[in-house]
Amino acid sequence: MEYAKLNVEDKDKTPRFENMALYLIMGVMFLLPIFFIPSLSVPFSFTKSLLIFVSILVAFFLFLISKLKRGEIVLPRNGIVLIAWALPVIYLLSAIFSGNSSISYLGQGFEIDTFGFITIMVLMLSLVPLLLKTKESVFRIHMALVLSLGILVIFQGLRLIFGADFLSFGIFTTPTANLLGKWNDLGIFLGLTTILSLITLEGLNLNKLSRFILCIILIISVVFLTIINFFPVWLLVGLFSLGLLVYSLSKSIFKFGNSTEQSNKSANQEKGKATIPSIVLLIISVAFIVAGSFLGGYTSSLFDVSHIEARPSWQSTIDITKETYKENLLFGSGPNTFANQWTRLKSQSINNTLFWNIDFESGVGFIPTSFTTTGAIGGIAWIAFFIFLLYSGFKNLIVSAIEDKASYYLSMSLFLGSIYLWVFTIIYIPNVVIVTLAFLLTGMYIASLRHRPSAPIEKIIDFASNPRIGFVSILALTILLIISAVSLYLVGGQYTSAVAFQGSLVAANVEGDIEKAEKKVATAIKLGNNDRYNTFAAEINLARINQVLSDEEKDLEERRTEFQNILASAISNVQAAIKIDDKNYQNWSMLGRVYGSVIPLGVEGAYESAQRSYSQALLLNPHSPEVLLTLARLELAKDSGNIEGAKQFISLALGKKNNYTEAIFLLSQLEIQAGNIKGAIKSVEAAVVIEPNNPTFFFQLGLLQTNEGNTEKAINALEKAVILNSQYSNARYFLGVNYFNEDRVDEAIEQFEVIATLNPGNEDVKAIIESLKADENPFQQAESDTLPIEGE
Repeated sequence: MEYAKLNVEDKDKTPRFENMALYLIMGVMFLLPIFFIPSLSVPFSFTKSLLIFVSILVAFFLFLISKLKRGEIVLPRNGIVLIAWALPVIYLLSAIFSGNSSISYLGQGFEIDTFGFITIMVLMLSLVPLLLKTKESVFRIHMALVLSLGILVIFQGLRLIFGADFLSFGIFTTPTANLLGKWNDLGIFLGLTTILSLITLEGLNLNKLSRFILCIILIISVVFLTIINFFPVWLLVGLFSLGLLVYSLSKSIFKFGNSTEQSNKSANQEKGKATIPSIVLLIISVAFIVAGSFLGGYTSSLFDVSHIEARPSWQSTIDITKETYKENLLFGSGPNTFANQWTRLKSQSINNTLFWNIDFESGVGFIPTSFTTTGAIGGIAWIAFFIFLLYSGFKNLIVSAIEDKASYYLSMSLFLGSIYLWVFTIIYIPNVVIVTLAFLLTGMYIASLRHRPSAPIEKIIDFASNPRIGFVSILALTILLIISAVSLYLVGGQYTSAVAFQGSLVAANVEGDIEKAEKKVATAIKLGNNDRYNTFAAEINLARINQVLSDEEKDLEERRTEFQNILASAISNVQAAIKIDDKNYQNWSMLGRVYGSVIPLGVEGAYESAQRSYSQALLLNPHSPEVLLTLARLELAKDSGNIEGAKQFISLALGKKNNYTEAIFLLSQLEIQAGNIKGAIKSVEAAVVIEPNNPTFFFQLGLLQTNEGNTEKAINALEKAVILNSQYSNARYFLGVNYFNEDRVDEAIEQFEVIATLNPGNEDVKAIIESLKADENPFQQAESDTLPIEGE
């Protein structure tokens, strides 16, 4: 083993396999933001993850072959790489000791909080500095990202101009749907290009053509940022603009050697021109930070763009983390298990928000989520990683002397770009593209330090000349090759199963072909270990049971045998899902659904089994009013119809969420069946006096008055409910029904048109509107104990 200076500019000595690996990484960085397969049957995010996984592993495979042929390996002596490898080690230990390894290794779709994804990211972080041996190769990746940006903005710009149906490929169905991922992810990416363009304009003396091209990129990025209007992006872009402006005015960032008076004057003129983009961008950023709602509302209405994204708050995430640490301080709940922690440990106060029935899979940000899932040790590893990165930037970009302008610019731009992206991993849940770019730019920053004149000495391990070291090294590299090949096989199988599952969803929900859906989900279960596949297979089994029961062409004995086989298959599927993840309340709820569906058929033990399953689901989601309401319906499904027991569960559900419309609706139905409408009306009227601004009480009062035949009073109550909550679809529904009963058809149509706007995918509402316009009565169907509009 020896130390030597590496001639990083000697491109001719770069082995062929290393060049292939380098070009592979360049290619994937160009494709990653824009790559997709135009099919509903192909998972969008998982496809990008697979592209990264395969590319990095193949690049690593080629790199290992090159090292085996050459007989030596050159390692950069950088603490960031070393500390980064603590992350996958801790993720692995957390997966093992938390008992959630089945979903923590690769997850359901190679999610960013899994051991597999973090390992690939750290491998890329380590591989990039070993492959980028020239400044030109770093600039090429820059250019690959710029070309990718160009395709992105052209594609999205055309869709904004010509509408969401243009270039939709059957999968981009909304104006905000884009090639990169979520709408805010696109904003983050454009914020990155804005910052890098700004640094380049202010950091380098460019010719007019280069400066013009960069200005165009900057302008396009800013225009799209005004349309996306993601507040954190404006905040960070504004801070970077301010920082660059202050730094540029207070100190010449790129000052080298001795300068004449004339050259100083020329430099000052150039510096004055260079600060103009920072000043303009700072003004725009401040405008959107201060008046973002007004300005963003204008641009959104101009391009007919609207976007809402829900995440847990900082306080909610911290509360979940605290409760998790009480159970497992060191290793947390296990990678990729935040959803289970959320449903089990969330505060009951969440039920008073609009997102009460959302099972969040992540916390407020990616890194805070990792604090929960990988425990205190995982949190410490992330903190150490960021400390090493910041210290490296401080040491190499501020303390060290500036010796070469191009090298300094390269390191500075990559460092600031990576910091920008890492900030978003803390305050947001970025998609796979943004997280990959964060690791990539960090690796490129480490590589850029090697291109500076004061490049650190690197370690060369020569295992060709030492038999003992050679044996161990070749053995280790061979094992790594085998691990890479096995990993490719495993992830390939998982992706194939995900495609089969997605095809099953399309067959069932879009094509309405149950048999095709059943075959595809069976293929998915064979290829992949995923509880969602099994629960969906059980859903299909329930649909098949309904088909069998309604098929009068077959004789009774044949139907009974088929029914028993399908029921056994449904139970087996859900039990398999529970075996994969027994901490997911939805799996237990699904088992309860399977047993509950056959209670009316008199299947022995079905009620008791359903009750046990739902009770277990309630343990895993103790603040869920939905599970309690399901238990209430279970009581009503018994032969005797336990009304009092149902009322007790409804009362518990309303105790968890006092404005739970479905529970109030069911309670009203029970009061009506019991002939106690007048007493119920008096109780609700008393509640209205106490809480006159509660739309749910007015909704309940309207329902009761409707069933009592007091149409005018029902209309008054429901109108007040709609005034208090203009998005109360069920209140509008019954208000429309009462308008129709009073021959106020135009007003009824108006209500249902509003409902259709609020619930664009509801075909029943569209059919009602058509019937009303045709002077037909659309309300002749049998009464139901469920609400017409779900989710309220």
